[in-house]
Amino acid sequence: MDLKLACVWLQRDTAGLSDIEDFAARCLNASRTATRESAALLLLAQSAQTFTERQSGIAANGETFQAFLARSRAYATTLRDAAATSDASFLATLNDFAAQLTTEAYA
Repeated sequence: MDLKLACVWLQRDTAGLSDIEDFAARCLNASRTATRESAALLLLAQSAQTFTERQSGIAANGETFQAFLARSRAYATTLRDAAATSDASFLATLNDFAAQLTTEAYA
């Protein structure tokens, strides 16, 4: 998994908890290899894990899952595009993503 593949995976319209758990595992596994995208993949994995933990055991509607996919797709696309631009842009975008995830985790 890399940011390009993460963006492709997140293009789906629907996903269940097990699909999102699988996405988190793939991102987490990929983040263990020291690459330029490792931190971004780790953050995507953590976001997916947090989502599945919050949704596990409750009746969630499809809109909740679609909102998660859309938000994650936007993050992944922004990170992918920033990585293609420059290291400085990628680092700034990565920091913004981490800050946003921190805010969402405590909301």
